[in-house]
Amino acid sequence: MAKKDKAAAKPAKQAKKSGGLSFFAILVMAVLLFMVALPTFITLVVGLLPSLLAFMFDRNRGRYLVRCVFGLNFSGVAPYVMELWQDGEQSMAMATHQLLDPMTMTIMYGAAGLGWLIYLVMPPVVANVLNLTAQRRAMELRQQQRDLIQVWGESLISEIEKGGR
Repeated sequence: MAKKDKAAAKPAKQAKKSGGLSFFAILVMAVLLFMVALPTFITLVVGLLPSLLAFMFDRNRGRYLVRCVFGLNFSGVAPYVMELWQDGEQSMAMATHQLLDPMTMTIMYGAAGLGWLIYLVMPPVVANVLNLTAQRRAMELRQQQRDLIQVWGESLISEIEKGGR
């Protein structure tokens, strides 16, 4: 009896696993980046704050808020990380100069804001498109129904009603 309980408990544990990187893997990468490239680490941490907030607040299945915000937020941060790398030297002076520039922060956080906007705006837009498509399809079916009635006559309606009962 105890063996059956253990066997039933294993699939429940395995089903809890999710795709993607685990928290531990992200922590290890962050520590390694901190030790190897501190200016890049600081730029990423400050630039990706909106993504971190989205990660903390989004508890929905699929984490679509995190996906929208992180994708665009990272695209706003990436040019400045690349700028740090292209000079050959990653200096703290350059990283702080970037982060204190208002245009840099506007681009980084503005891109994250576009991610939030996409997350908020797209579901109603998609719902409206699907609704209009369904209405158009219903009108097409009604027209086909009228055409069939013209071809087969009114007896078609009475036959359909008899068959439905």
